[in-house]
Amino acid sequence: MKYYNFELESEPKIIGVRNGIYQVELDRKAYDKETYKQIELSFIRNKFTAEQIIPDVNFNFYFKKLKSAKKTSFMSFTPYLKHGHFLVQKNTLGLFKNFNVQKYKAYESVIYDSPNENLDNNYQLFYCVLKDWEVIDFENTVFTSGGFGNNPKIEHKFSNENDMRNFNGITSVKTLALTKSFDNTLDFFHTRLGGLFVSERLKTALEESSATGMVFREKIEVII
Repeated sequence: MKYYNFELESEPKIIGVRNGIYQVELDRKAYDKETYKQIELSFIRNKFTAEQIIPDVNFNFYFKKLKSAKKTSFMSFTPYLKHGHFLVQKNTLGLFKNFNVQKYKAYESVIYDSPNENLDNNYQLFYCVLKDWEVIDFENTVFTSGGFGNNPKIEHKFSNENDMRNFNGITSVKTLALTKSFDNTLDFFHTRLGGLFVSERLKTALEESSATGMVFREKIEVII
């Protein structure tokens, strides 16, 4: 199965904002002190982990749209919520039910210009944790460094994550090899290396649905 890198759109003409980073921001004023503390503990100060623990909360996420921002099927937000990857329209997320998506949860969300103006409850916060190191086949995963200025691009291989972390330099993943323990029927997954990936068939379904706010790239070759 062929996979593509899944990224959020950053083109100002499409998302409406020049920051190229986010279209909406979590409205802290929408929460009382105790509720926001729960958000901080469960989504902001929580560990970046592969533990399959998904926070069980009974509140909505409220986001204030930046003045010039345009709504898209997938939307970026601030602050960074660990494992909370994007906001997605409910009808777009509905497509995921026809595909094999790694364990996730969609939290009810509301986007507005102000708490009393143009409320839109047609979005959910998409949350999924990492596939851990055991799905990475380091023997066949290829990294690169350099490739800018007078520095030639050099390929590297590491025996494990510790060997990789001990490398004195900045690397990027060229080829991501996955082990036999990886579920090769997944159409959407997130590993510790390379970010989010979608299968060609999920990519096609999203494109045919005219979904917006996402970009598919062939930056990293995935081999299983």
